[in-house]
Amino acid sequence: MADPTGLPAEPLKFLVEIAVFAALLVPGILLAGLRKLLPARRKSVAGQVVLITGAARGLGRHLALKFSKLNAKIVCVDVDEEGNDETARLIQEAGGTAISYRCDVSKRDQIRILHERVKEDVGPVDVLINNAGIVWGHVYVDPSKDQFIVDQINVNLLGQIWMNREILPSMMERNSGHIVAISSMSSLTGVPNITTYTTSKWGINGMMESLDNELKEFNSAVKTSTVLPYFVKTNPKVSALLDIRFPELSVDSAGDIIVKGILEEKRIFSVPGHMLFGFSLVRLLPDNLQTLFKNIFYVNILTEPSADPIINKYKRKIA
Repeated sequence: MADPTGLPAEPLKFLVEIAVFAALLVPGILLAGLRKLLPARRKSVAGQVVLITGAARGLGRHLALKFSKLNAKIVCVDVDEEGNDETARLIQEAGGTAISYRCDVSKRDQIRILHERVKEDVGPVDVLINNAGIVWGHVYVDPSKDQFIVDQINVNLLGQIWMNREILPSMMERNSGHIVAISSMSSLTGVPNITTYTTSKWGINGMMESLDNELKEFNSAVKTSTVLPYFVKTNPKVSALLDIRFPELSVDSAGDIIVKGILEEKRIFSVPGHMLFGFSLVRLLPDNLQTLFKNIFYVNILTEPSADPIINKYKRKIA
């Protein structure tokens, strides 16, 4: 039953905890700042099994190649069998260890079969990198895009949930492992015309923060990382629809930052690194200044001609 006085539970203990928090606040901030200035410790993934979804091309392929150079055993997963096999072949030709599996991450039964095969073929997964995702721009109220919405949520958000739920128990049993979610900078600020994509990425952030807190309650050594990349140049069709103030990142530069953050076991980080801090500050501004900021550092997703009737129907002209 709620306390009718409005007092917190265990008020004396609450006051003591607040006092301890206040005493640790400034030293904690200073220590965190000092750590930023010092080289961070990077873990070794040599001999570990690193499973990467969306490995057939782009960022996923780069991450696979990069982790292979660190002597990890790479498990390439993608619905695009041909591209996925090509990634594994490139790793093998360079002297690395890689195996490829076709899997639609939106299908739980396929994920279960995938996991069993991986355990039999190469062993338990040490690092899971949930990279698979799709992005389709569309006007939110377009009635013809229902399936687009379902597919994006199924792959981008539910795909990560199902992969985590399948593989995480094995990590918790061994008290070792690392779950990595590739999210997006769009999860920190709403982007018009990719509302569904943005929704899926906000969901990933919430899932990963909650999961990290839940693992702490289990006193688990399993780590989590949430990665928030800016636009990465991996798909010419997507690039053609972008009208942005700053250019897309190259897949090489973005991938290198991501690998570094994973090896340093950062809980959440953006690519480039300053964006997370910058956007966190912007959200403290009044709405009108946030809008002005977004107009200066604009990110516009162009719509296809098929959306013109919807836009013409609803868009108001400003006198």
